[in-house]
Amino acid sequence: MNAPQVYVIDTSYLLELFAVPGCSTKEAVDEIRSRFADAVKRSARLYLTVPSIYELANHISHVPNGNVRLSLAKRLRDDVLSSLEEGVPWTIVPSQQLSAFKKLVVSFVDNHILGGIDLSDSTLIDEARRLKDTTYRSPWRVHIWTKDKRLKAREPDSEPRAYLG
Repeated sequence: MNAPQVYVIDTSYLLELFAVPGCSTKEAVDEIRSRFADAVKRSARLYLTVPSIYELANHISHVPNGNVRLSLAKRLRDDVLSSLEEGVPWTIVPSQQLSAFKKLVVSFVDNHILGGIDLSDSTLIDEARRLKDTTYRSPWRVHIWTKDKRLKAREPDSEPRAYLG
């Protein structure tokens, strides 16, 4: 039996999941949608940070076609509301309290900036580590779903057959 899985989702995967024009490819959309469907079937836990939602929304806001832009924005709205109200499709990790945000900024400078990791990605790394250390211990495996190799290298548990695009 496979160990249960936890995925903290980066914007790069969300762009493919939503098939945002100019930010996604057919191959990656198909692969990542398949991975999401499989994760749901396996009852994996899917976490999304507020900074990733902001980044996805920013990309959506730049879609040139207004009808597509509105459709994607409505889908994002519906998914966020469903997640907040029903926990589906994701568990949204709330915005940081000021004390936690202070720790995040310190961690960003002390541990991530020299590796080229931005503040949003620092949030993913810290959240994945927090989940591994406090909520999902063995046999759970905690991964970061991302196409960014530097970010992927910092996930708590190495993911077999990871997809980096």
